[in-house]
Amino acid sequence: MHTSISETDQNMVLREIWRFPVKGFAGERLEEINCIADSLLPHDREYALTTGHPATHDKLPEGWLPKRHFLQLLKEARLAGLEFRFDALRQTLSLHNKEQKIAIASAPADDRAPLSEALYQLMPDAFTSTPVLCRLDAGGYSDTPAPWISLGGTATLDAFAKLTRTDSAASRFRLNLIIETNTPFIEQSWAGRILKIGHVECEVMEPVGRCGAISVNPQTHHRERDYLPEMERAWRHTDLGMFARICNHGALKTGKAVSLKKERPDSR
Repeated sequence: MHTSISETDQNMVLREIWRFPVKGFAGERLEEINCIADSLLPHDREYALTTGHPATHDKLPEGWLPKRHFLQLLKEARLAGLEFRFDALRQTLSLHNKEQKIAIASAPADDRAPLSEALYQLMPDAFTSTPVLCRLDAGGYSDTPAPWISLGGTATLDAFAKLTRTDSAASRFRLNLIIETNTPFIEQSWAGRILKIGHVECEVMEPVGRCGAISVNPQTHHRERDYLPEMERAWRHTDLGMFARICNHGALKTGKAVSLKKERPDSR
């Protein structure tokens, strides 16, 4: 049973925007982004790195594949210390060491072999052979084949931090949008409703179920204890954040007001 919550908090605003160009790796924080209806955020999870297994390489032409085919934070905590950035102006993808704040490699978005090779040289024990940094022409390698983004509230992050005695860094949960809220898990009450962020509307879909990847500390890049049992005992679920569908084209900007529309999508 989920925590009892009301529908909305007062004075909600969009606090953070996150994009993760390569699935499993650290993301980049943005101040604004232009979004498209029924799509992920532009260049979010557009790329994924295989483990080098030939069976996966054979399946790549099929399009979206589940995360088991790719390098995952769940199995490789080192990924938390490696950040990919996408330069839309130059159409380049670059790999950075977060701790040393240096660029490891950079390549045009349509020629990713140098990045694959750089990662193979950096941590060869993570791969069975030279990996492939693959790209989806449409959509991205999110955890669901549906083109949904993810969002969560600051009060929920704070509740997790208090429960587990950790920090409330949003990057631990790899959510796209962080909304300033006062009530923990209030976003769960938005399922099936329309959330308005500036001029952009999002239909809130369903909770984001969590896995052991949240045990990786985004600052130290080390694996901590398993937090899922603590969540289950305290809240009787292991969800944190909500999936949402972008309903219209528009610009998302931090600081914009967030509100819940009264009508449901099917009442229009």
